[in-house]
Amino acid sequence: MRFPWLLTPQATVIFFVLVVIAVFTQLTRTTTSRSIPFWLRALLKSAPALFLTWLSWSVGPPLVALLFLFCSIGDILLDLPEDKVRHGFQLGAVSFAAALVCVCILSYENALPRMPLLSLSLTNVVIAIFVLRWVLPKIHGPGRIFELTYFVLLILSNILASTSNTAVFLGSSLWFMSDLSIGLSKYVSGEPVSSLDTLGLYDLGLYFLAIGFLYAFAF
Repeated sequence: MRFPWLLTPQATVIFFVLVVIAVFTQLTRTTTSRSIPFWLRALLKSAPALFLTWLSWSVGPPLVALLFLFCSIGDILLDLPEDKVRHGFQLGAVSFAAALVCVCILSYENALPRMPLLSLSLTNVVIAIFVLRWVLPKIHGPGRIFELTYFVLLILSNILASTSNTAVFLGSSLWFMSDLSIGLSKYVSGEPVSSLDTLGLYDLGLYFLAIGFLYAFAF
């Protein structure tokens, strides 16, 4: 069994050092790290997900690695300037949607017999509806359908994650909270939540998803 390597201090330290670097470069993109080339900053942002991609490919099934690869691509595309890469944000969102589909499939394949955590997902569903009540009226045109589709997929993936083990549900919930915060900060004026501040929460969610899915396949 090579799975326990994920829980070693070395792997944990490497991952969270990458998270700290990613968050730092994002929070200081207009100050300390503004001189960093945009493509390098995008790679640094995606480094935690890339690390989990490599780790999952070496110790787990391909679909788990594909999940984190889609997250890596999404991290890069969402960070590229719109004047450099047209439709980068939309393509990044599609990549994250593909990652959520992987979460749904993996959660379904690793569902627990009695689904003891399923009732806990109700709280997240209520929170999502509460947030969407503010966000959706702010979105107009084709983007409304696109955003609504993504949020529905986000909710569905969290419900399915609750049928799996605790680590998977925790990871999905952290990602869920991060994306809801981004939705608020992007579309609701005066909302103090910053999408950059949620990057660490999202990366922590990926870490728990890696633990949950690799554990399920290892045992």
